Amino acid sequence: MERRGRGRNVSSSQSTRGRSNRFVSKPTSAATPKSSSGGATGTEKAQKDAVDNHSDVPAIVGTCPLMCPEGERAQRERLRDLAVFERLHGNPRQSSPDLAVKKFFRTTSNKQVEASDVRPLPVLEDTLNYLLNLFDSREYPFEVVHDFLFDRTRSIRQDLSMQNVVNDKVIHMYEKMVKFHIISLRKLRGCRSQNTSSTHYLNMEQLAKTLTSLFDLFFRMGNYKRFLSTIAAEASYLQYCILEPYINQVRALAVLCINNGGYRLHPYPLAHLSKLLMMTESDLESLCRACGLDICTDEDGCNLLPTKQTTFCHPKDGFQSYRVLGLEEFER
Repeated sequence: MERRGRGRNVSSSQSTRGRSNRFVSKPTSAATPKSSSGGATGTEKAQKDAVDNHSDVPAIVGTCPLMCPEGERAQRERLRDLAVFERLHGNPRQSSPDLAVKKFFRTTSNKQVEASDVRPLPVLEDTLNYLLNLFDSREYPFEVVHDFLFDRTRSIRQDLSMQNVVNDKVIHMYEKMVKFHIISLRKLRGCRSQNTSSTHYLNMEQLAKTLTSLFDLFFRMGNYKRFLSTIAAEASYLQYCILEPYINQVRALAVLCINNGGYRLHPYPLAHLSKLLMMTESDLESLCRACGLDICTDEDGCNLLPTKQTTFCHPKDGFQSYRVLGLEEFER
């Protein structure tokens, strides 16, 4: 069914172009806002716990301007621990800032890591573009290419995680890395190496972890307006069928955010909120009451949502069906 159309001292201004275009995608919508309701479902509680866990971890602000810290590059040159893509003129004991890329190393805590060894977001963006430009390299077998990108993209995710950065650019990077692992699934099946089965398993494992991190990023962004508008603008009927059960959960969490974050003396107009949530004002009033919230009326007869109410809860019997404005043809 068709979609319904509606070492390199790198800087973000020097984006790498070329064969990595297959990894380019449009920015996607962020998912649901955070909930602090005691009546949250198990999934919502797990999402909230994930967000809380991130906030407990002290973030690092990376200062390394290179794809690989100089100290690591020097050490790996001494140990002859250079991948074929990192060797200067093929020399296993010599690399350069334009070739060396930071390896993945296990750490137990951010306290063990120096800021000078962590790459900031602009460097990580261009490092990822550099790596993905190697993806279609025919100079070496795909297993060799995959092993290099597998480890170095994992290191990129580690640097992002340690800095606890959440924005559209990070989401776009994770989407590219998800695509790398998905395309690798097919390409690895065509390899004849003895270790392909274990490589395939590890690739699947990191694909699952990358998708989990991507979902967490969407959740932490909490952009319910873009979530709903993207569905209305781009979703096919099949995609809408998959997403429909979650739309009212997103709406309820949006109402919760408005309720918790609003100013008590200034109730929120339902007419404005209904436009954000792409539903009729009468449906929104029904949703608010189903969530245990009261609605008031001003002297002009306009419905308002008083904020700072402490009675929010999720309906015990679930949400009733509410239309999505702009998708009426899907709901006939």
